Amino acid sequence: MDASATPATFTVGLFGHTTVRTAQRVLRASDFTGVKPRQILELIALGRGEPVRKVALAEHVWAGRPPARWQVTLESYIALLRRAVQPGVPGRATVLRTTAGGYRLDVERVRLDLLEFDDLTRRAAAAPPEHALPLWEHALRVADGTLLAAEPYATWAVDARRAHEQLLHGAAVTGAEVALDLFMAERAVPLARRATEIDPLAEHGWQVLIRAQLAAGRRAEAAHAFRTCRAGLRRDLGVEPDPRTRELFAGLLADQGAALPA
Repeated sequence: MDASATPATFTVGLFGHTTVRTAQRVLRASDFTGVKPRQILELIALGRGEPVRKVALAEHVWAGRPPARWQVTLESYIALLRRAVQPGVPGRATVLRTTAGGYRLDVERVRLDLLEFDDLTRRAAAAPPEHALPLWEHALRVADGTLLAAEPYATWAVDARRAHEQLLHGAAVTGAEVALDLFMAERAVPLARRATEIDPLAEHGWQVLIRAQLAAGRRAEAAHAFRTCRAGLRRDLGVEPDPRTRELFAGLLADQGAALPA
């Protein structure tokens, strides 16, 4: 592949196991000539096109204990990575651009799923509801998979996942609320359910899910959602659902002539 790759022909995926897709081939997590070159690619991609300094890469890749000649080793990893990603392309012409003291991903020539998620959610937040809903749904489809699944233990990857899960949860809840405002309960349900899967202890997601299920006429599912929420809060936090959640369930039971259980 030549150096004029475009977003249509060059994709870096960080959701699920890290992949690089070109018009000719697909590189998966085990195809980057080793764990450290793959992690370097992931760290540079997490920069979303901004420069990532060599010292920061070394700190993360060697877990705070880089070797004495880390800069030489890091540069050799970059060379290996560039050859794996774009064989036959001169190093500085690849999508891994050299900057002062570091590297960046050329996002003008690369489609990065993390950046696509960011763009979709930004556009959704600024759009009127009828245009926002498909953008929220699209964003959640783009982020279908655990961020950096190939790095379950690296501290920098864990931190990135936690930060992204907050954004993902917010996108799911907001999308569901927009769907409810548009009286599209059946589209709200899967969005709200996604929020409860991302953070089972965030009660707002459960509240929106119960509202969506009730609006969709799914009373048994709404009751099950309440009981699942309550069981998780009791088990993991030692608390009861807040008044708003209990009010939703009480209203459901009142419609059915029942009483709220202890």
